Amino acid sequence: MRRALTILSTVILATVVLASPARAGTNDSFQVCSQWTNNASCVEFVDYGEGKPGGGKNDDYILIHQYDPYAAYGVWGYAWLDGKYLGAKFNGSGYYAPAVVWDPFPGGNVKGGQYIGLKVCPGTSSGPIHNGQDCQEWSQYSKDG
Repeated sequence: MRRALTILSTVILATVVLASPARAGTNDSFQVCSQWTNNASCVEFVDYGEGKPGGGKNDDYILIHQYDPYAAYGVWGYAWLDGKYLGAKFNGSGYYAPAVVWDPFPGGNVKGGQYIGLKVCPGTSSGPIHNGQDCQEWSQYSKDG
């Protein structure tokens, strides 16, 4: 009887652990903002929650924000994963539009131990303003993907 209960307990525990979604772990979300714009131009890595808008359960994506209603510029977001450049995306929609949602990650997901890099630059559709000297960047390791 004791052996049967031990086996049953092990099976139940394994089922709970294996069925738990990755998003139930550590929230590795972070954002980087341009100091030149008083933190009004931001790029945010989202690693927690139900998933990107319209993207199902994929919880690893980037939001590009413009928080300044008077800005005459947009926001460039850049991404790297484990030192590999993934590309850039521009939000020129302005303050009153929602943030631009972007998922540059291979397979749509970041794994535990991977190194995520973000860079934000205020700019126009042609590129960053002030030769990019107002850009800010930040990188960090994902704890659990």
